[in-house]
Amino acid sequence: MIGILIGLLVPVLIVGAIIVLLVKRGLQFRELCEHGIETTGQVTGKRSVKAGSSTSRRQKLVYRYTDSTGAAHEHTSVVTWDTYGRHDEGGPIEVVYSSKNPAVSAPKYLVDQAKSALGK
Repeated sequence: MIGILIGLLVPVLIVGAIIVLLVKRGLQFRELCEHGIETTGQVTGKRSVKAGSSTSRRQKLVYRYTDSTGAAHEHTSVVTWDTYGRHDEGGPIEVVYSSKNPAVSAPKYLVDQAKSALGK
C-alpha cells in the first residue's frame, strides 16, 4: 500500500515542481517586460547539452552583466541554434534585467518575443 502511494506521489510531485518552475519563469518574463532595463553583458560560456534521453541537444549561453548599482550577475539561458552560433565566448550579448530584482534577466531577443506575445 505504501509502495503504491509513493508510486503515485512521486510523479505528482515532479509534475508539480515543473509547473511551479514554468509559472515562476513566466512571471519573471512578465516582470522583464514591465520593468526591464537593457544592458550589454558578456558571454562567459557556451554549452550544448543532451536533452534527456533523446538525441536532441539544448544550447545554453552563460552570460554576466552589471546592474545600475554596479553589482555583477550571472545567468544561464537556453537559446536557439541561431543565437548560440552568433555569440562567441567573451563577446557581447544584449540582456534585459529587472529594475525590481536585478538578478532576474534574459537575453533581449527572448524578452522582445515575450513582449510581442503579450502585445506590449
